[in-house]
Amino acid sequence: MPEAGAGVEVEAEVSAACRALAQRLGLGEVRPRVIGRFSNIVLALEPTPWVARVATGTAGPRAEPAWARREIALAQALQAGGAPVGAPAPGTLAGPHREAGWRITLWRGLHLRPQPPEARQAGRALAACHAVLATLPAALVPGLAVPEPWALLDEARRLLATAPSGPATAALPGDVRADLLARLDTLACALRAHPAPLQWLHGDAQVNNVRALQADPAASVWLDWEDACRGPLEWDLAGLVGAGRIFGGPEQAWAEAALAGWREQGPPIDAALLDACIEARALFVVAWTAWLGPDLPGRRERLAVRLAWLRRRGQPGAAAAAFIPAASPRRP
Repeated sequence: MPEAGAGVEVEAEVSAACRALAQRLGLGEVRPRVIGRFSNIVLALEPTPWVARVATGTAGPRAEPAWARREIALAQALQAGGAPVGAPAPGTLAGPHREAGWRITLWRGLHLRPQPPEARQAGRALAACHAVLATLPAALVPGLAVPEPWALLDEARRLLATAPSGPATAALPGDVRADLLARLDTLACALRAHPAPLQWLHGDAQVNNVRALQADPAASVWLDWEDACRGPLEWDLAGLVGAGRIFGGPEQAWAEAALAGWREQGPPIDAALLDACIEARALFVVAWTAWLGPDLPGRRERLAVRLAWLRRRGQPGAAAAAFIPAASPRRP
């Protein structure tokens, strides 16, 4: 997910909401300290062991608490299965909570290295997560509807179809937006027809969401499960390598090494399906970048590179269906 910067005023409001929530939950006086600014704001609630994740950039399209409930349930199941993930706070303390209009979840604080972990280890850790995810039922959370496979493609379509205003209008003019919508529709139809096995996925398995522990640099943990969805493994692997293949350089070197690490433990994958998922994920990221607004440093430039990459690939058309085999060539 693209970074979603928040201004000083928003961070002050979020900090106040976290202090109020801590009082309501009986955690006492806390000093919220911002430790992450992505599609959520992440705050350490010092001196407690808990970290608050507050929905900011994704709060509009994902206003329903179902997103947070699924994220917590998946993280709990992964932790129980021994997967290398960040753990939510125990029981109902995890949330999701609502305070002063903000949706907040609580997680156990970790001492993490700021830089990405060793790439092959990160890939092996993702494969370990996938192994546990493959055992989980589609109906994971009682009372919540089972999400449709490829739900993130539907979300991307809604974002692209939303009438833009402000910076988003200049980022994606109407004719470009219409072309992207048509391209996404064609590709989504082809992907849904693919017979690859479906399972729970991280949904946003990219370099910003994996870190090494300070105490053990060889141990990687996967964080931020908000985008969790159901689909084939190739969708998560497209998140792992897609940006690298678009932007090249050190970004690509890390991503390809991470994929090599994943292959050491994961099942065989469909290279053509992975390639199609990389294109679909590029459309997903473009949709979110345009919705959030391309005004942060570097975001407009990265949007331009993705759009140029999509143009070079050409329209999918009939070629989008060509990768669909008569039967899945791999996993039973």
